[in-house]
Amino acid sequence: MKLQPLRISAGWQVTYNQFYEIDPLVGNEAYFDGSSLLHLHNRGLLKFIDLSWRPELNLEGAYKLEVLNYLELFNPKSNELEVHPIWEQPYLSFSTKSRKTIVDKLESCMMELPPFKDLRILDKPGVINTKSENYRLELYSLGLTELLVSQVLADGNREIQDIILDHPDITKNILLEFLKKSKFKKVVNKAQQKLNSKPFKTHLRNL
Repeated sequence: MKLQPLRISAGWQVTYNQFYEIDPLVGNEAYFDGSSLLHLHNRGLLKFIDLSWRPELNLEGAYKLEVLNYLELFNPKSNELEVHPIWEQPYLSFSTKSRKTIVDKLESCMMELPPFKDLRILDKPGVINTKSENYRLELYSLGLTELLVSQVLADGNREIQDIILDHPDITKNILLEFLKKSKFKKVVNKAQQKLNSKPFKTHLRNL
């Protein structure tokens, strides 16, 4: 039995394929017994596609397509980047009994899906900067605090310092702290530009 022909768009990789050119008819149950029929992913988009047949072995079931954003994690043992789909938050779910319809949907997804932005702070692909990433998570859970600013200026990397400078609750005093204490020239320049910007100049005139 032949695998189902698919037009694979640029950037997509097939990592698992048991999707055959066969319809769910009596006698074909064995071709619909896997939890997944097809896996594809795209590193540029950070998108993962899972195609399955549900319920398994039930010819009255349907194809289920799920598109998921994914995160990359570096495995030091294999020296490879591993794909970790975010299963609990599907980007898209689609179901149909028609093989032609699911093929059309697969091909359109590969051509049209937008990229996912990984917001984690990384040292390199798949390797989290634990300290600065913890600061980022604290910022979004607790807000911008004096303690967090002092910690970020002490040992946070450039990316978390940039994130702090872009926070809507940034103040003149925090910007002045960055001018004095940041060890990153581009961060210092950004803080100076913000102090010279209209919102802060207006604030200074009103003091």
